Amino acid sequence: MFVIPTGDDLVDFIKDFTGSTNDAEIKKCIFMAELSMRNIELPALRSDPYAPENIGIADQFGHIPIPGDMNKPILFFKQGSQYETSATATGTSGQTTITLTSVPSQTIQVGMIVTGTGIGVGASVNAAPSSTIGSVITLTVANGGTVSGTIDFTTVGSQSSQTGPWIVYDRIGDRDIITQGMVAQLYLQPVNVPAVIRGKFSEVYNNYQFLPYVAQGDLINMYYYKAWPLLFSPVNDELVSDVGSVNPISGSGPWLIAITGMTDTSILNIGDHITATPGTGSLGTGFTTAEVTQITSSTSIQVSVTGGSSPAGGTITDITLVDVTVQSNAVLQTCAEGYVYSTLREYYIKRHNPEDAAVYASKYDNAWNIVNDQNNLGKWSGGHTRLTSVWQPRQYRQYNIK
Repeated sequence: MFVIPTGDDLVDFIKDFTGSTNDAEIKKCIFMAELSMRNIELPALRSDPYAPENIGIADQFGHIPIPGDMNKPILFFKQGSQYETSATATGTSGQTTITLTSVPSQTIQVGMIVTGTGIGVGASVNAAPSSTIGSVITLTVANGGTVSGTIDFTTVGSQSSQTGPWIVYDRIGDRDIITQGMVAQLYLQPVNVPAVIRGKFSEVYNNYQFLPYVAQGDLINMYYYKAWPLLFSPVNDELVSDVGSVNPISGSGPWLIAITGMTDTSILNIGDHITATPGTGSLGTGFTTAEVTQITSSTSIQVSVTGGSSPAGGTITDITLVDVTVQSNAVLQTCAEGYVYSTLREYYIKRHNPEDAAVYASKYDNAWNIVNDQNNLGKWSGGHTRLTSVWQPRQYRQYNIK
């Protein structure tokens, strides 16, 4: 259990500490505090370089799009014989098999990630006896719909070559990667060399570019610090139940109504706001809020509706959770002191109290320095503070082999 588990709890803590009664003011101070913490490097913010979502697939130019949640790269590497291939296939919704209707350019292997129309989320190859027309491929996840069209098969990070080459990429500047890329073809490209090769990568436009060049379909494991969501930022609305029934209704505004016959209520909490599409019944029109006041069972809730016209008894559909905001993130969970000290600093700056602001600015700086010290000592990042490569001293060669 965390001392400050949610954003609302953080607001209450700051209010109790300062004596403030203004929630909006405290939230603005939290936002200002977050802006000063955006580049913080914590273990909880590191990506898993072996997870499929963090393995970039090179396009026809050997480029990989920069991930949307990228904050700062740590290390990129390529493990060897990895590729993607595709073939047309058919399959039935709910079944765990698909049938190839064309021959893929490369052999389909067990463990490859499978994507395409009708393929279930997170599916991978469980069995692949052959890769010809008519071959039946067994998947780990049932089809989410009717399978059709081109299906992509991609190797994952664990399927690495045992003979190399394995390439670890150092980061260089975008101008360097472009100018050195012009002469990259003049150098011998290493093939099947059982060694670790130090390559290079950089950001050009919104893609990553690599030296030595990578081929289309090559996979690059990306280890990086992720950006994190700010507290109280909006979260997408979430469907709670496809169906429900409004009955009974009491009161005359606000109205207290019961919604029964729902398929699920597990994601709801007391105080949540919902909406619903009218059927023979409705929550009313033009209402200000429809707030959950009680969760009576796994299929029914009680809601208080304020404002607008009177609700009507009957069926409703698409009961949706709305007005949700981010209440926690990796920084609040693992570095609550950063939130507290930086928020108090912003609060006292706003209150024109430079003495107290300086006290908490000092506490915040000390907390930040402890985090940076752990990174520099290599306890979290696994790195070092030397300017030379961890693999070998820099030499006047295009690529270095250990």
